[in-house]
Order: sequence, then structure tokens, then C-alpha cells
Amino acid sequence: MAEKNTKAGRFKPLLMLVLVFGPALFLIFIALNKCEHKFTTLPVYGKLSNYSFNDVNGGVVDQETQKGKITLFNTIQTFCPEDCAIDLPKFNLMIYQDYRKNQRNLGHVKIVSIITDEEGNPVEEEQLEQLKFTMNDIVEAYDPTIWKLVTGDPKQIYDIESNGVNLYTKTSDTAFAGKSFLETMLIVDKKNQLRLIRRGNEEGMIRDYKQHVALLQKQYDKEAAKKEENDQ
Repeated sequence: MAEKNTKAGRFKPLLMLVLVFGPALFLIFIALNKCEHKFTTLPVYGKLSNYSFNDVNGGVVDQETQKGKITLFNTIQTFCPEDCAIDLPKFNLMIYQDYRKNQRNLGHVKIVSIITDEEGNPVEEEQLEQLKFTMNDIVEAYDPTIWKLVTGDPKQIYDIESNGVNLYTKTSDTAFAGKSFLETMLIVDKKNQLRLIRRGNEEGMIRDYKQHVALLQKQYDKEAAKKEENDQ
């Protein structure tokens, strides 16, 4: 019994070293081996065609102005902006307000809403001003430089195909005005590439959409960190 106690006593200092320094040694091991956390990246569905819209401030929104930005596209209808195509109140609370309050880190994320009539057709520029007043009423601290209201043919953005289905021409009995594109939100990356398509009339879809924006941002952050490491 005494011999067993003696052997156990010999291992006590080693056990104490493992308990004290083990976590730090594990972190050093990870750093030395450059262990990288793996995460899913958004697929690239293709590059959007050139587009050009007029915004509510008299400027132009096109693929050049949006270069280097993450752009979130959707549509809003003039006669019922809150709940026709997308659930605007939930979009406002879950996405816009978060980005507005975090401009230091997310100032490059822009929302572009293409304003249409009830059939999805472009509206006159005068109607943008009217909708701007409406947005000021229903959206806290509405900022047209973050959330851009634009007019122009939505076909420029939504005339895309996935799995043999054209989003712009796709019809559905359950979609607003029978046109699926009016309910659809897009994520377009800094290189004008389409990265995600989601419906905007359901809270769950809006939440999922936001998570994918964060995933794309994480991808950019990782690329920037790797570039900085290589430059050092």
C-alpha cells in the first residue's frame, strides 16, 4: 500500500502542472499549428447584369456606386408599403435598426428598395418623395443614405435564373400580385455577385436573411485578416 501511495505522490506535481498550464499550452498548440475554424460560405449564383436606378436624393444607384458594398435588394409598393410584398415593420426592426446603430462596422451594408406600383411596374420619381415622408413616419430615424429608395425597372435586378427558373417571370397564386419577385430579397456582394435569395414576407425568412448577411461579412473579415497576416 505504501508503494502505491509513493507512486501516486510522484504524479501529483505533473498533475498540478497539467491543471495549471494545460489550457494555455493547448492554445499555444492551436496557434502554432494555425488551426482554422471552418465555416460555411455563401454560394455564388452569378454576377448581376449592369443596372441603374434613380434614388430619392436625386442620385444614381448602380453597380459602380455599390462596388465594395454589400447590397440588400427588395421591393416596396407605394400604396401599401408596410405589408404588401415584404414585411416592412419586421425588416425595419430586425435589419435596418441594427445596421443603423452599428454604422461604424456595418456602414458598407446598404439597403436598396425598388419602389413599384401594385403590379410591380416602375413609379415616377415624384412618388419617391411621397414614400420618403411615409418612411419617416413608420421607420425610426430613417436615413435615406443607408436605406435607399429608388425607381427604375426591377427587371434589371430580378431577371435572374436559378435551377432553370426565372425569378422575374415566375408566378405564384400565393405571391403578392401573383409575382414572386416582388416578395423576394437579394443579397449582392461587393463584386456585384448574387449570394442569396429569400422571401421577405415572413419573420423566419427575414431572420435567416440577416444571418446570411452576417455570414458573408464574416467571410470578408476572415479574408481581410488573412491578407493582413500575409502582408506582415
